[in-house]
Amino acid sequence: MKRVWYAVLILAMAATMSSCGGEDKNFLELMFDIDARASKNAPPSSVEEIRDAIAKYGKEVEKTSVAMEKVGNYWRLLAVKYLEKGLYGDAYDASLKALRHYPDAAGLYYVAGLSAAFLSKTASAEVGGGAQSRAAWLLASENAYKRSLELDPRNTKSLYGLAVLYTFELENHEAALPLIEKYLAIDTKNVDAMFLRARALYGAGRLQESADAYDQIIATTIIDEKKRMAADNKKIILDELYGE
Repeated sequence: MKRVWYAVLILAMAATMSSCGGEDKNFLELMFDIDARASKNAPPSSVEEIRDAIAKYGKEVEKTSVAMEKVGNYWRLLAVKYLEKGLYGDAYDASLKALRHYPDAAGLYYVAGLSAAFLSKTASAEVGGGAQSRAAWLLASENAYKRSLELDPRNTKSLYGLAVLYTFELENHEAALPLIEKYLAIDTKNVDAMFLRARALYGAGRLQESADAYDQIIATTIIDEKKRMAADNKKIILDELYGE
């Protein structure tokens, strides 16, 4: 067990000492000597020197950890700013860098998921149509949204984003519906989510339920344009169900 402790201490100090002067080099040599002595069950030559080194480099470690925390926050804020400006490639890259510092941040996975979904649309500009690239981006988007929801099951942005992905990109309408229902259980009057639900029901072949969902939109929204859109969509469905 002592050997392991000495080895860990040496590895932790090696990067810091690589740029230091002769005094630190001598200390590193001393540490290797102590490790060798420990392997022979011999006592350390100077416990005091080890304690001095821990005190000295402990301060450097603390300074480094504070600096890295600032770097992590920088990448997190930058990812959000890029997303707000529609710079999806930069937002995706920044979110991945931020996730190295905050791997359990549901919001960062949302940024990655939404950015990847938009980047999938650029694949059509690639030589050969970019089918493989598009599929890879869509998978990255789906996985990012799923991870976001694993960390925060009530993350409404990820619920909505994944439902949109399933409905309009992957045509997995049945998978979209429970996500939308969960979203609407949280934000009960969100008309855009209601439109998404009606569209997913239609895509799943549940036409009467889709028509009923458009009725709910008409009864909920106060925006005339949205009432008109819902009514038009309902008419199309009813014509498909009962028209000659």
